[in-house]
Amino acid sequence: METKVKKGKILVYRVFDIGSEIDLEKVEALFDDKKLKERFKLDRKHNMSLIISKSPVSVQLGAIDVKIMDIVQSCELVAKVWHFGTVSLCFQIPIFEGTSWTELIKIASWLENDTALDEISKVKAKEFQEDIKYAIPLTNNDWSLYEDYVTYFIQQFEDLKVPLSNLNDEVDVAALILAEANENLSDTIKKKTLENTHQYSRDDLVVVDWNSALVVEPSGSMDVPLVIEFALNQLLEMRYYDDLLDERLNKLYNNVVGKKKGIFSKEYARFAEEAGQMYLEISEIVENVENSFKVVGDFYLAQIFRASSKRFRFDDWTKSINEKLGNLAEISKLLHSEVSESRNQIMEMIIMLLIAIEVLPLVWKVFS
Repeated sequence: METKVKKGKILVYRVFDIGSEIDLEKVEALFDDKKLKERFKLDRKHNMSLIISKSPVSVQLGAIDVKIMDIVQSCELVAKVWHFGTVSLCFQIPIFEGTSWTELIKIASWLENDTALDEISKVKAKEFQEDIKYAIPLTNNDWSLYEDYVTYFIQQFEDLKVPLSNLNDEVDVAALILAEANENLSDTIKKKTLENTHQYSRDDLVVVDWNSALVVEPSGSMDVPLVIEFALNQLLEMRYYDDLLDERLNKLYNNVVGKKKGIFSKEYARFAEEAGQMYLEISEIVENVENSFKVVGDFYLAQIFRASSKRFRFDDWTKSINEKLGNLAEISKLLHSEVSESRNQIMEMIIMLLIAIEVLPLVWKVFS
């Protein structure tokens, strides 16, 4: 008899950058009803391994109807606001009791290819940005990219005949993670997908991949999904500032390369000042994002965060940003050097002029 889900939900995330930073205290003040909001918190037993600089604020946006395959379902929509400028929308779609693993894979495949939730998310993100605009010093309306992720959160199975550590012997976990309803996956792909499998106890299980995760948690604790969501928001910010650096560097290159510099021109001084200011601002923000969530031990949630960071290729994004920041610093030094050279040339001309003023009367007397 095929394994079925008795209790669970699908957490569908869409993460957007809505501003340079967000004042979380002002966000809380905008929502008077305490039932609509709460601060990010983890179970007490896991707090020792993690340090959160500023806890995000969750806001309940109410129930919303979404179409899943041929069925219209009501789900809860939650917005979580992060101080470094992002909002993550989470559609909490219930899994009907008795849903088989095969049916769940079909739902996963459908979600992978459906675009309706993308359009709903964009509208809701804009609405929420407008609702909290007084808490955002500088809003972001130009960057259209966003992160998407799906977490299959299961509290209880029906007819599971093996321990959770052997779940893959009973059901095709990789097919769910990869949302492959029609492909017969190879053993190599399955093994690669299941590399980041973790267990805290014999009764729970987590499999983390780059685009989705499976979380089996009988207690209903949302710690693991929250940690993955934190990493997802950090990933979006890394992507945003990587793109922003590309844009700023290209603009500087276009302004500087191939243009003649006049001795009395102030453009290079302006470009040098802009480059230096950009370097300081972006360096500070990137450091702020990286330090917003730290692991200080090798405990369970710290392992989950590291696994998520690895799957999201944080090291690659960090390396790319650091290289571009290095380029920006070099450009700033080069421009400042050019400005100094121009000033030296002007100073030399002034000195020569002053000498000429002193010498000319003497020459005039000699030849007059």
